[in-house]
Amino acid sequence: MRRFIHFIIFCFLIIFLAGCEDRLDLEKQSISLIYGFDAKAKGKLIVYHVNPIFNEDVEKKYEIHKAKVHTPREAKDTFNSSSSGLVSTEKLQLILFSTNFLKQEGAMPYLDVWYRDPKNTGNMRMVAVDGPISSVIYNNFKDKPALPEYLTDLINTNKLYNRTVFTTFHEFHRQTFNKGVTPAISEIKKGKKDVIVTGSALLTSRGTYKMSLNRYESALLLMVQKKANIPVSLTMKIPSNLVESNSHLKDTKGDDFITINVLSMSHDIGTDYSDNRFKFNIKMDLKIAVSELTFNMDIENDRKKLTSLITKQLNNDLNDLIHKIQKQQLDPFGFGDYARAFQYEEWKQVEDDWPSSFSKANVKVAPTIKILENGIIK
Repeated sequence: MRRFIHFIIFCFLIIFLAGCEDRLDLEKQSISLIYGFDAKAKGKLIVYHVNPIFNEDVEKKYEIHKAKVHTPREAKDTFNSSSSGLVSTEKLQLILFSTNFLKQEGAMPYLDVWYRDPKNTGNMRMVAVDGPISSVIYNNFKDKPALPEYLTDLINTNKLYNRTVFTTFHEFHRQTFNKGVTPAISEIKKGKKDVIVTGSALLTSRGTYKMSLNRYESALLLMVQKKANIPVSLTMKIPSNLVESNSHLKDTKGDDFITINVLSMSHDIGTDYSDNRFKFNIKMDLKIAVSELTFNMDIENDRKKLTSLITKQLNNDLNDLIHKIQKQQLDPFGFGDYARAFQYEEWKQVEDDWPSSFSKANVKVAPTIKILENGIIK
């Protein structure tokens, strides 16, 4: 009886244990961590592929391949022809697009090959590069980790501090096929000695580049989207004529500055439709801490005045940002989702051309500020 039980267990293990017939050694693979797309040259797409080198005898820890092709799948075949291992994109961490490429082509037609393969990860970061891809991936940045690790950590850190939007491959797919929103991805450029996160790139539903936001504007966008990480650090201009004129901290160029940390925030978005246009009223309740002033002000005695200054400036910045984006017929905020949820009949009439309809919408943001902390100054 005992032998029979052992035999049954043995058969069970043979049937259900994972086999190793299709094993592929790490040394025999070329694991792609970065893919880059640059503007076409002579009718052909320029594609880059960065993979680590698992060899202790080699000084450089990664290698770069370049191909001029018609499609990304054709690029993979080209990379395989010159690689010591089979190219695998299952561990891809970043997909880079030069802004010139995004202006020419748009990203969506060239992502089809990854969407069709279930083995590909959906967590790679989508990033626009202000300048050629080669300026970033061919640069040997001293005192920096290997390029794939460096760029991945750079995007992750700036996402944590609200300096850029954070869009994964799957999230990009959702944004491009959701009629109520347009895509936004991180944007970087090469500095003198490193790579700089400049903010965010705003795209059409096809993935075509339309405009860029700086880091401050990216933080405001994330706040409206309800995606900002707390605390949100914001440095704002305050016209010098509105603060103490004899301050030794006064900025002689005509602007003073204040930095606040948003400690908590809540939203109330009202949606309406009248006069043949959508109307959105956003009330934002913000609890803040003052972390920096470039002018003298007794916050305890002038708390109301300072609150009014911050509220007015933040109100202007938020509304200016929304109106600037509306002019480009984009909606990275996702107001289309609110229109669909609360004004469905009117939404159905414009859903196929929502960005154009949103450009005519009446959008107003009204922040309410309460100062909770002002730091230790004595």
